[in-house]
Amino acid sequence: MKSLFPEKYHTYIYYFSIVILVIGMPLSKFLMSISELIMFGNWLAEGNLKNKINNFWKNKPALILSSLYLLHIIGLVYTSNFTDASYDIRTKLPLFVLPLIISTSQPIPEKIFKSILKLFVAAVLFGTVVSTLILTDIIHRPIVDVRGISIFISHIRFALLICVAVFISSYYLFFSEKKGEKIIWIAIILWLITSLVLMESLTGIMVLSVTVIVLMLYKTFTAKSKVLKYGILFLFLGIVFFAYTSVSKIINERTKNMEVVDYLKMQKYTAHGNPYEYSTTTKLTENGHLIWIYFCESELIESWDKRSEIKYNKKDKKGNPLSYTLVRFLTSKGLRKDGDAVASLSDDEIRAIERGVPNVNYQSISNLKGRIYETLWELDLYKTTGDANGHSLTQRFEYWKVAISIIKNNLVFGVGTGDVQKSFDEEFVKMNSKLAPEWRLHSHNQYLSIAVAFGLIGLIWFLLTLFYPMIKLKMTFDYLYITFFIIATLSFFTEDTLETQAGVTFYGFLNSFFLFARKRN
Repeated sequence: MKSLFPEKYHTYIYYFSIVILVIGMPLSKFLMSISELIMFGNWLAEGNLKNKINNFWKNKPALILSSLYLLHIIGLVYTSNFTDASYDIRTKLPLFVLPLIISTSQPIPEKIFKSILKLFVAAVLFGTVVSTLILTDIIHRPIVDVRGISIFISHIRFALLICVAVFISSYYLFFSEKKGEKIIWIAIILWLITSLVLMESLTGIMVLSVTVIVLMLYKTFTAKSKVLKYGILFLFLGIVFFAYTSVSKIINERTKNMEVVDYLKMQKYTAHGNPYEYSTTTKLTENGHLIWIYFCESELIESWDKRSEIKYNKKDKKGNPLSYTLVRFLTSKGLRKDGDAVASLSDDEIRAIERGVPNVNYQSISNLKGRIYETLWELDLYKTTGDANGHSLTQRFEYWKVAISIIKNNLVFGVGTGDVQKSFDEEFVKMNSKLAPEWRLHSHNQYLSIAVAFGLIGLIWFLLTLFYPMIKLKMTFDYLYITFFIIATLSFFTEDTLETQAGVTFYGFLNSFFLFARKRN
């Protein structure tokens, strides 16, 4: 088959499709889709398909990388839910198409390759600016949770792209010779890190931190200069110490001045003559104050429903029981849980409770310290009661337990491509999970998700697709590739990264782009 246009035009279209894709990854799902269609259409129209397929077959790293899609095809053989399976197959198609196209296309010259990376950083920067304008209400868009400021793609996927952009920027910082350029790249890096903090993205901050730590440890062991070696080591220890002391300070704030009460001497009735309820067994606290003392629900209902359109027995805007958020908020102020306490709240505090803010100290939309505080509180609640509903971290513990149970019962081949959700639904019931139906989701761990669907054989296959291309192409010490690889593989521990269009494109494109796209000397 002959090409539709002269070769140079196909090359331009190929570059154009990649440009659209790198802009679309942080900014538009539509652009992601259309760019992949253009890329594939151009690949077909370019002709010479027999040669391309032969080259692809001989390119073992590309073949192995794309074989992850074949694993999902094989999983159709023993699935029972073809509706979910067909959706999964469509979503995962870029895992095959992108390595196929990029590995069989002409290598991209270094200058254009670097320009594409810079364009990617610019697109991520634009996304962070828009998010900040929403956060500061310059762009008016009602948001309940700070994570809602990521309007183009999931805040978690966006955080991963920010992490990649940080390391691409640091690459240019290291190799820039002009002082002005170095200053610009430093400013970009600082802004991107600040954006992660403003988004309260614990996943992004943890992934970025661990990647930095891995690089620092590697440099510590390989640096020839003792000054550099020990300098990096002390910097590493300083970062660890700072993180430890920061978290310890928040823990101490939660536990200091713990309230001690004598239940025999406590008042039995509110100022309006209604009886208080007490729990002598539950020791959960907010800012050192016990939650389940001085509790009069009848007054809370009456007083709250007079002040808010969201009724006491409904859910707050984060999806948690508003009654619980209200009780925690009042407790954090050291107030009793009665009608007078609700009446004393300001209008801003009422709005904060409606948004799902459970503590008076963390009412601002963006507050990383508050996010850490809430995570520690989640862990305390889970340890004390086993309740994980509405809490992102502890829900994952429940998902992982369910996933491991499913894997044990389907050890070799898994449940098939389309039966993952069905298997989770059944296992939640079998294990008498405390999670409400709306919180009963997938494993939020890509390794476990693969093992649930395809068993241990599938998990081994998946790990092969991860590590073989990197080792075979000797990319272990390629800075751009290894930083992306660490970010991606770390994200797999806490996210089903490959279960969404944005996640699949993030992994499928950047992996193929760093491995196969560059023209090497």
